[in-house]
Amino acid sequence: MKDYGPEALAALARGEAIVTGALAIYCDPPVFVWGGIGPTDIDGDVYLGLDDSSIGVKTGGSIGASEQAVTLTLSGVAPEVAILFDADEVKGAPAKLYRMIYDGSGKVRLDCRVFKRGRIDAATTDDVVGGTSTISLSIETAARGLGRRGRRMRSDADQRTVDPADGFFKHVSYAGTKIVYLGGKPSSASA
Repeated sequence: MKDYGPEALAALARGEAIVTGALAIYCDPPVFVWGGIGPTDIDGDVYLGLDDSSIGVKTGGSIGASEQAVTLTLSGVAPEVAILFDADEVKGAPAKLYRMIYDGSGKVRLDCRVFKRGRIDAATTDDVVGGTSTISLSIETAARGLGRRGRRMRSDADQRTVDPADGFFKHVSYAGTKIVYLGGKPSSASA
């Protein structure tokens, strides 16, 4: 577990802690939101509360393989807040995701630490006319190749669009789809 304070660890051990998150996107203008009611201050920046909306985080990874991106879902976002995520500057902007731990009342913040850092890889908005929005963000961390230039390479043609003289990928085969059967006979429909 990350280096949380003793009060936060004790509240987590007792099962009394409330855990939420905050997101900072350093675009122009910057976006600061958190999953609680009202504004809050983190590292000198004022974060806009999403009125107790949920911030759902899906992370993953595997030993010996590349890490998966962090997928962040902001649900129940009001239209005046959702407009902040529509800017073209959001995609590719640096982002910081915080994990915040509160006491059981939800009024006293016990700890707040950076959970992940990276860049916004994709941002999609699902709007409801006259209602709230759901925003899904994919944050690509350093372990996912954050420092790469250009785009993901999959074939010799991709590589040659970056550097026509570089023919490294001609020695690499790329399988677009791989089907692994876990018992039983292969389906005749896939032939």
